[in-house]
Amino acid sequence: MKAQDRPGKALALMLVAVVLGGCGGGGEAAEHTERFTQGGVSMEPTVMHGQVVTVRKVDGGYAPRRGDVVLFRGAGAQWVASSAPLLKRVVAIGGETVACCDQAGRVTVDGSPLDESYLGENSPLDVAPNPRSCGSRRFAPVAVPADAIFVMGDNRARSNDSRCAGPVPVASVSGVMTGG
Repeated sequence: MKAQDRPGKALALMLVAVVLGGCGGGGEAAEHTERFTQGGVSMEPTVMHGQVVTVRKVDGGYAPRRGDVVLFRGAGAQWVASSAPLLKRVVAIGGETVACCDQAGRVTVDGSPLDESYLGENSPLDVAPNPRSCGSRRFAPVAVPADAIFVMGDNRARSNDSRCAGPVPVASVSGVMTGG
């Protein structure tokens, strides 16, 4: 979500830690989880504004998988200037090429369209791509570096994501959503 989408609500982009916890399973070491409140609308309808979600902490041990919803810290001028983590969906992983759009207006990975049944409001096709704004659904092919992921919000019309901010280093991922 861009700050201008909700005037005075730049902080709405942030997720706020509300409860720290841990849970164990079987004979394995305890799995560390955190609970966060989603502060924006970029992941709707999957995660609604104000919804509390649980993430499994990865502490540098994240093996990316397309479709994961991850918690990370955006770095660089294009990401929202904030110390709070962001929540987005992994659309492509290192070594893949992601682009939009095919003839049906779908995101493709290595030339194959994604089935994105989780999408909320999609961005318009008729807006010219702009690297400083995520207003357009269209973006040129991006070869995702081996140590990075390409993330997008499920509410593409209201998400600041890799379309305009670029791939995210895997090392920036701190958690993977496990429940809402």
